[in-house]
Amino acid sequence: MTNHIHGSVLSVTGLKLSFGGNTVLHGISLDFGAGKIIGLIGPNGAGKTSFFNCLTGLYHPQEGSICFEGQDLTHTQPYQRAVQGFSRSFQHVVLCNELTIIENVVVGLNLYAKSGWLSAFLPLSDARKERSNNLDLAMETLERLGISSEANKFPNELPPGLLRLAEIARAIVGSPKVMLLDEPAAGLNSVETRDLSQTILSLRSKELIIIVVEHDMDLVMNVCDEIHVLNVGSILASGTPSEIQNNTEVIEVYLGGEL
Repeated sequence: MTNHIHGSVLSVTGLKLSFGGNTVLHGISLDFGAGKIIGLIGPNGAGKTSFFNCLTGLYHPQEGSICFEGQDLTHTQPYQRAVQGFSRSFQHVVLCNELTIIENVVVGLNLYAKSGWLSAFLPLSDARKERSNNLDLAMETLERLGISSEANKFPNELPPGLLRLAEIARAIVGSPKVMLLDEPAAGLNSVETRDLSQTILSLRSKELIIIVVEHDMDLVMNVCDEIHVLNVGSILASGTPSEIQNNTEVIEVYLGGEL
């Protein structure tokens, strides 16, 4: 099943992934358009994380292709996709406890560093300027997400909701073209999840594809323009939040629980 979106820049065609004799993705084809927030939902074991890992290059499918802006990325490595503009957050917050929040955000810019490794040992003026610019960019990003007051704190000083926002700040500081959010509401309370929803909505731009894997149905229904439902490695349904909520097959898969 292929969902054609006018102006899409990320196309997945016939994606098949197997581990040993176990096929976890069965020929998935989807197009993702810039300017949209796209939800990917499904019960545990549906293949959501495997699909995400194919998009980021952690897994390489046996069949199918992943094309971005007309370029085949199917067999490129994660760092090569990062250079192309792919960024992601993780289900469990991955921040360095020895760095302040703003220093953690600056890590998101290291991929684009021009000054090279020598600058770590020599006080080169170009490197100093780049570090200063990176700190400015990181602070602007923290301000955009409303957490600049936490810039000089360490991760262990902050609650889960703010840590999640800090991780998203690190993911967007380099102005990615594709942002993959892996269960961003995991571990958050209802107030933190509501704030996170507003943050995700604020990130929408015509240059950015946002794909969200999430179990929190309220968040998905509130922020997503379109939703794809995975079940046992295949696309069960695609549509707007209201279409998905009223889809009898989807309701059956979820046993009417979350929907």
